[in-house]
Amino acid sequence: MVSGSLYNPTGSPPDPRKFIEDWPMGTWQRMMGEPFNTADFSNDKLARFPDGYPVRLADLDFTVRNENNILHGHSRFAFSVRGARYGYVNCSLMAESAEEVAQRWAPLADEVERVVNSFVLYPP
Repeated sequence: MVSGSLYNPTGSPPDPRKFIEDWPMGTWQRMMGEPFNTADFSNDKLARFPDGYPVRLADLDFTVRNENNILHGHSRFAFSVRGARYGYVNCSLMAESAEEVAQRWAPLADEVERVVNSFVLYPP
């Protein structure tokens, strides 16, 4: 999934670049983890677009539940805010168990990393 939209910086620092550079792990939970029943973020990393602008990368292990089912999943995210816009890439996989997710993710990991690392949010 690739998404981009206008950004409303209410409640965030006025400098989007600094917002991304100083991003604490708890921000992943607050901004991306809310829709999941469980959301465990790891491997948070500050990276740079080709022009040096910051982008955050992270992995997410999650569960989603309804009345009868529990699905486990893993995602690799890239997220940035630039000017009045934000954008992200989310490569995700879900299965009936965490073990199945790990088995199915392993052969895709290199390709997922290429996709996530190819994300660029161009200047406005």
